[in-house]
Amino acid sequence: MGPGDFRRCRERISQGLQGLPGRAELWFPPRPACDFSGDGRSTDIQEEALAASQLLEDLRRRLTRAFQWAVQRAISRRVQEAAAAAAREEQSWTRVEATLARLRAELVEMHFQNHQLARTLLDLNMKVQQLKKEYELEITSDSQSPKDDAANPE
Repeated sequence: MGPGDFRRCRERISQGLQGLPGRAELWFPPRPACDFSGDGRSTDIQEEALAASQLLEDLRRRLTRAFQWAVQRAISRRVQEAAAAAAREEQSWTRVEATLARLRAELVEMHFQNHQLARTLLDLNMKVQQLKKEYELEITSDSQSPKDDAANPE
């Protein structure tokens, strides 16, 4: 068993992971049995490597499940937040529309009152003009009466 054999074995493993972008750090496939010549230590190393790869595979599965759970939870939280925001927006639009309806009703009422006041003012103006004419006629008739009385002593 030479140092070159171990290095070649590692190179074969890393070459096998090059086709998996972004996964090489998280997942290690079971290592192929390297051809170590020597005593029983090579089987111990192989068993340790197999146990380590199984442990890493279990860890990878757990991390994947945890990540998927976190993603699903984040998605459901976002959906709930979006639904709540939509409900708040709908309530706000409902309030705005109700307020606009009240303002429209008040404006219609004010318009009606404005017409009533204008009619009342026109009627008052006509009465004032009529009273002025009556007063002027009365003054002219009063001013003509004493002259007529002086001219006709009867």
